[in-house]
Amino acid sequence: MFDKDAVIILNKPTGMSSFLAVKKVSRALGVKKAGHMGTLDPYGTGVLLIGVNRATKLFDEYLKKDKTYVAVFHFGYETDTIDSEGKIINSNNVIITDDDINRVLPKFIGSINQMPPQYSAKKINGKRSCNLVRSGGKVELKPKQITIKDIKLLKSLGNNNFMFEISCSAGTYIRSICRDLAYELSTYGTMVSIIRTKCGDFGIVDSCTIKDIENGNVSYCEVTIDNRGC
Repeated sequence: MFDKDAVIILNKPTGMSSFLAVKKVSRALGVKKAGHMGTLDPYGTGVLLIGVNRATKLFDEYLKKDKTYVAVFHFGYETDTIDSEGKIINSNNVIITDDDINRVLPKFIGSINQMPPQYSAKKINGKRSCNLVRSGGKVELKPKQITIKDIKLLKSLGNNNFMFEISCSAGTYIRSICRDLAYELSTYGTMVSIIRTKCGDFGIVDSCTIKDIENGNVSYCEVTIDNRGC
């Protein structure tokens, strides 16, 4: 049994919800209290911080940490979820170049008002927006001010696919950046992959997998509750 008050630095695999990741980590460590500190989309991979034992009290503190992502955007079509899980709702034949992207990227740095995706974990009257949309309900979301500290084009992958690195404040939707960047380029966009490479001071190089944890190799930061974190 893992008896430390700690933040586990998990490298979440793709295809697994953050809730299920917490459940598996909790079971592997033999702890009764555990919770993630900022959800990561099921198909997303990378750093997911999980507080265990008394460290769950630091949820709000770690939830607000800045994040860094590496994501691939495909330009030319848009799905209803703005990711590869959804159905295509818009498309065109606009071909995007590196120069096109680098010309408009400065517009996305700084404090901006961002509209969350309809399919998101954003809560409306206690219910998740994505669940309301799936059940046929109407969702009226409001823009939220977020901060993009840096966004850069890492490389073109061909076929209108581009890889970006984005450093941003907590609460930023990378899918929304993809959508809005595409609109600025007079086309449509869909995020096809995402890796969270950093959360606060913790990077993916510091993380461990669920299999590592099951084998007793746990990457964690022990916390002192009175001193608020690591």
